[in-house]
Amino acid sequence: MRVLLALILFLGLNISFAEEEKLEKVKIPEDIIKQLDIKVEKIEKRNLKITKKYPAVVKDDLTLSEAIYSPVEGLIKYLFAKEGDKVKKGQKLALIYSPKIIQIQSQLFLANVQLNSSKQIFEREKQLYESKVIPYSRYFEAKIKFENAAGKVEALKRTLSAFGELEDGLLVLRAGMDGYVSQQNVVLGDSVNLGKQIFRIHSHERLWVVAFVPVEDSTMFKKGLKLKIISPIGTTYGVVDFISHKVDPDTKRNEIRIIADNKNDTLKPNMFVDVILYKKLSKDLYIPVSAVVFQEDKTLVFVKENGYFYPVEIKIGKRIGDYYQVLDGLKEGQDVVVEGTVHLKAKFFGEAEEE
Repeated sequence: MRVLLALILFLGLNISFAEEEKLEKVKIPEDIIKQLDIKVEKIEKRNLKITKKYPAVVKDDLTLSEAIYSPVEGLIKYLFAKEGDKVKKGQKLALIYSPKIIQIQSQLFLANVQLNSSKQIFEREKQLYESKVIPYSRYFEAKIKFENAAGKVEALKRTLSAFGELEDGLLVLRAGMDGYVSQQNVVLGDSVNLGKQIFRIHSHERLWVVAFVPVEDSTMFKKGLKLKIISPIGTTYGVVDFISHKVDPDTKRNEIRIIADNKNDTLKPNMFVDVILYKKLSKDLYIPVSAVVFQEDKTLVFVKENGYFYPVEIKIGKRIGDYYQVLDGLKEGQDVVVEGTVHLKAKFFGEAEEE
């Protein structure tokens, strides 16, 4: 009842005019200001801090992935790892029997026999030539055969080494990195070749987290920005690595890729997580959202000056939490109504709105 009476008295107050400013102003007694719960706040420049949460999904870091193939056709003879296993760099994964490797090894054996034979002939012919028993052409022919035999052995050795490590005639496949076997595409006895992936290994010490950010928020993200990542089993941190240049046609959001530290194993591929943005904005002039009044096509606030209240048209920028950025119309240090604007709007514009 007291507030209603105060409102009736307030609406009955006369509006005065400042000749020099040509602005409508109203003076409100302090007791009515208190009863109507009108609160004034001196606006100032401040460093606002933003805390925002975005949905995200965990993916494998493709720069830390390795596909294992056989460099030669063959059969899986032994398997030492399976899907889901944690493996170390250099760990043995499989042994492959390859007819081609066996063939080359046989050729190398025969080539070594020929090399030893041609070497013995060459050394004997060399001694005979130096003793002037045989002509130079015969010595030269033995030398050429020896060098050709040596070249053939070297070529076969290089061919074998190109396939990789051999163990008792079987090709050894090893992990090239620490990680997990995320895919196993063979079983014992399967045939393999260059076109068939045998294993895929991922390192989970670092993963990608892809956040889905509203377009209007995407400008707050820069490459290298540190973010907090909360998963169902723990918390970790990451840095922004890439900001998509296009908007997803379904979600109408920007994708932000974050490289996340996963040494504590709090993230797993395909897991849904939350990305938390903490950002301190540059110092600027801000007013509480509660102070802003929208009247037709104008954006207004009510200013208190020398005991009088009057509306001022302003231009606002982005809304950041509970504040609007002030682009024009106000100066630092002015007193602005932040609560009870509904009563002032009723007084000045003859209507009221819900707070």
